Amino acid sequence: MTTNGKPLISWGIKAITWVAAGLLAAQTGWGHFGVADARAIYPSPAASVENIAHRGASGHAPESTLSAFRLAVRMGADRVELDVQQSRDGELMTIHDSTLDRTTDGHGKVREHDRAQLKRLDAGAWFKNKHPQHRIDYQDARIPTLDEVLHSLGTEGRYCIEIKEGLPTNTADQVLATLSRHQLLQTQSPEQVIIQSFDPAVLKQIHQKHPELTLIQLIHYRQAGSLSRGGLQRIATYADGIGFHHRRMEREDIRRAHREGLRIHAYTVNQKKKMRRLLDWDVDAICTDFPDRLREVKREQLMDKPISER
Repeated sequence: MTTNGKPLISWGIKAITWVAAGLLAAQTGWGHFGVADARAIYPSPAASVENIAHRGASGHAPESTLSAFRLAVRMGADRVELDVQQSRDGELMTIHDSTLDRTTDGHGKVREHDRAQLKRLDAGAWFKNKHPQHRIDYQDARIPTLDEVLHSLGTEGRYCIEIKEGLPTNTADQVLATLSRHQLLQTQSPEQVIIQSFDPAVLKQIHQKHPELTLIQLIHYRQAGSLSRGGLQRIATYADGIGFHHRRMEREDIRRAHREGLRIHAYTVNQKKKMRRLLDWDVDAICTDFPDRLREVKREQLMDKPISER
């Protein structure tokens, strides 16, 4: 099955992927991997259900920080998910909320502060306070710019970038320009970057300029599961898939999306039981705060199958 001329995720080489992963893990230990090592274990998103690290490995480190993104790669995530907001002086900042209060020691809206002001904020101490069982102190963590994230993980990294609703109309062009500067818009690897948004106008704008890019239409919680065939077909004219909360997802939603040539992403899935269910349902990607946990579940699921089915 294809969508917009691009193949949906293939399931045929799971065994190769996981046997290689197991051998390398046994010989070296997971904690020493860099980006290139993770790519060797997960040679392509087509190898299996994508393991997308939600705001990085945000169950283990402060969300949307370089620490969380780097840790996600070491834990074997196929892709890191991140959100962009704009500063007052037009810099693309990697932070989920439109306000600073929850994940920094700052206050007010992101767009009311310049880049220099935002870079001085502590984006890590809150995590230790909320999760005292973690031994690492992240007080030096800062809000990274999109440039800094892409520079840190480089062209070896795989990204899922969400453009938030309500941002200035030039935000999509800024994201594309930033990706281009980092040599991440090469048509020979169109799935290296996924762009997602709840705003269809943003995705349509990007599709017109870069039809080779993989785009995901995010669906709000209350709308999820109620899309008609016509609605899915309309989405398929500009996007490659849909994504919504796993609590609203049923097996038939996945089948219906696949029938229309759309992939389907589930978020944010942190319990192993729910991960197993979605893997059984053939979801195309799972977004999680715990990429290490999903990696373990995927390995367990594969080992439980007869060799002929791996």
